[in-house]
Amino acid sequence: MALSGEGLVMTTAMLMSSGMYLAQGALVTIGLSLGIIAVATVAGMLLALLRLYSWKPLGLLAAAYGLVARGVPLLVLLIGSYFSLPYLGLDLPLWLVVVLVGGLYFGAYVAEVFRAALAAVPRTQWDAGRALGMRRVQLFTIVILPQARRLSLPPYLNVALVAVKNTSLVSAIGGWELVAAGREIGERTMEILPAYLAVAAFYFVICFSISQIGRHVEKKMRYV
Repeated sequence: MALSGEGLVMTTAMLMSSGMYLAQGALVTIGLSLGIIAVATVAGMLLALLRLYSWKPLGLLAAAYGLVARGVPLLVLLIGSYFSLPYLGLDLPLWLVVVLVGGLYFGAYVAEVFRAALAAVPRTQWDAGRALGMRRVQLFTIVILPQARRLSLPPYLNVALVAVKNTSLVSAIGGWELVAAGREIGERTMEILPAYLAVAAFYFVICFSISQIGRHVEKKMRYV
């Protein structure tokens, strides 16, 4: 059935309004993702260093933390943390809980990425640096870390992409982001499938952009 001029205008306006609403949700998702990835990167590097170069009991604690974090679903941690923290006197905003819990959760995965990359650097690199009279910290930052960074980038990007998609769990604790925006549009327009297809398209654009940035950085690293 052909739309009248007025109907076409109303449909176009509704699509534009829905697109803007989804774009706002996408911005929230991007913000949460960046926060989670930042926390995960710091936590992951710290855990990796503790496992490889620290006092053995600390290394065992770091390994135990990784096992627990990787063995429990993120949704359980989010729900448990968000509804338990007020009883401990910590009334944190929802977005901060998501960033901290998500960051510490994915930090366990990032730690394995960094640990494997650091361990993959040949031991002879350490020996060569010591032979040149380099101190341990200097040797690590100048020789070992750049090589490990190149090795860790592809799996690190995979963890980052998973973290982006897992921000969809925020709606389970009452948060609002891209998936919640899509659900609201679907309920309002009664067009569930188109709404979620649009959400999927936004996620694809976000993840594709991250992948392309990662490839560009990886190419740059080859010539450094």
